[in-house]
Amino acid sequence: MPYSVLGGPALGFDLARLSGGEQVAGVLRAALAATPDELALLAARHPGRTVWNDWWQACADASVADASVPPDEGDLALLRRLETGMLGDAHALDRLVRSELLDWTWLHAGPVAVQDPVAGDAADVLVAAAAAGYLRDRLPADLRRAMGAPFVRAGLPAPEGTEASSADPVGEVLTTIASADEDARRRWRSVVDALRVHTAQWAPAMHQATWALSLSDRLRLGLDVHLAGVVAFRRGGFTPRDAAYGVWNAVAGVLQARVVGDLLPSAEADVLLRPWRAVHASPSA
Repeated sequence: MPYSVLGGPALGFDLARLSGGEQVAGVLRAALAATPDELALLAARHPGRTVWNDWWQACADASVADASVPPDEGDLALLRRLETGMLGDAHALDRLVRSELLDWTWLHAGPVAVQDPVAGDAADVLVAAAAAGYLRDRLPADLRRAMGAPFVRAGLPAPEGTEASSADPVGEVLTTIASADEDARRRWRSVVDALRVHTAQWAPAMHQATWALSLSDRLRLGLDVHLAGVVAFRRGGFTPRDAAYGVWNAVAGVLQARVVGDLLPSAEADVLLRPWRAVHASPSA
């Protein structure tokens, strides 16, 4: 499955279950906000084509090595796939950075499109840093550090914490999730379990919210919010298992509803905000 600006909740679902998901989210947020001058700083730190190709081959090898689950694990294999199986992969991450986050750097001539060379080198640096986090559990530590070093040395003002750009209605949610204690996490798990009977309503409501994002030209904002949500989710002590068993989807729905709260029909908004209101017992939330 390809990652895309349109699919912030799906990308977040994967990152919320990865040990390096917070690192990936930070790199992708930097790519979303990058200016031409910042891309030049990144490009200047490119390690060279030979080194980058070696890094990317290591990522490809690591991805293949983890692609299958032994057939004799039975039910345990299914559980492991739910908790660790990714919707995308490192190649999907590469495409997201080059073709979508940096879509404005491509030069078009009829049916032919090529990326500006400086932006292409900057994309290499961004992809290497993101992949180092994405494959944290499958790459040697020294290789991960080397892959992330050019991005760090470029000194970009990478977004940190859980603040989402120009998204005031979302700030309360992100701050609350990031500061969750064990009691709050327990309430989220309990509410998600209780609301499973209404799961069929979630997908259509999310579709409506995504459509509203698209129509209002807020897709990049929506993606930034979900990436900030990944950071909040991990800092709030929620686990990969929580993400796999529904808590991330519930949080993602709340974030999506808050970003397009001025456009979303009340019925769909009620579905997406239901977990938040149940956890915090505030009808006006």
